[in-house]
Amino acid sequence: MKKNNKNMRKNDHKIGQILGINLTGTTTTEVLARVEKNITDSVNFYILTPNPEIILMSQKNQKLKNALNETDLSIPDGVGLKFAIPGLNVIKGRQLFTELIKLANEKGWKVFLLGGLDGEAALASSKLKIKHQKLNIEYAQGPKLDNDLEPATEIDKKLQKEAIEKINKFAPQLLFVAFGNPKQEIWVHEHYSKLNIGGAMAVGGAFRYIAGLSKLPPKWMAGRGLEWLYRLITEPRRIGRIWNAVIVFPLRVFISKIFSI
Repeated sequence: MKKNNKNMRKNDHKIGQILGINLTGTTTTEVLARVEKNITDSVNFYILTPNPEIILMSQKNQKLKNALNETDLSIPDGVGLKFAIPGLNVIKGRQLFTELIKLANEKGWKVFLLGGLDGEAALASSKLKIKHQKLNIEYAQGPKLDNDLEPATEIDKKLQKEAIEKINKFAPQLLFVAFGNPKQEIWVHEHYSKLNIGGAMAVGGAFRYIAGLSKLPPKWMAGRGLEWLYRLITEPRRIGRIWNAVIVFPLRVFISKIFSI
């Protein structure tokens, strides 16, 4: 029987808020230890990885704000967050996903991949099986969701029903969801406690990277906080998202600090 995860949050180490969104001060090692303990103790949980773009979205989306502030672990993902909290330890969501997969392989846990585009969940699943031979993994494409987080069509209603049934039958220790921001965060928040799982995490584009459908930035760019520039060069259609993360977010943080003085 799953235990209520509310009691676990009193042990979280929040280091503060950014524009009203709580963040958990932690390291990758601590996150993995927390996940292992929750699964061992049958305490269900979910993990979100807010970045500047998601935090901006939450200012106009109460469901997203609730999802971010009620998560068990709100892991800072995005070097731009350091503008608001200097010294913040940023953990990339895709890197945390990779570490959790390694832990699942080591512990013999079951893993489920839900969502993604262009068959990326299936391709990522097959590649993960090759790399982690002890990994017990399943996947489902899942539905397309409308702006109200409902399946967009009758076919999508069927796909969601089938996906939930498959998840509950498989009973994974870890469920990873890729429906795109902010739908995946809200969907996880609204569904995780009703599913027969250990924990859930919204993962953004992690499936695409694992599947080889998107390329990672050069290490020297990532190490200098220039991943946004790489995205702008390689995916110019993302200019609106990059503008929000690189220009609008720091400006909003700066203004909020002025008015809080």
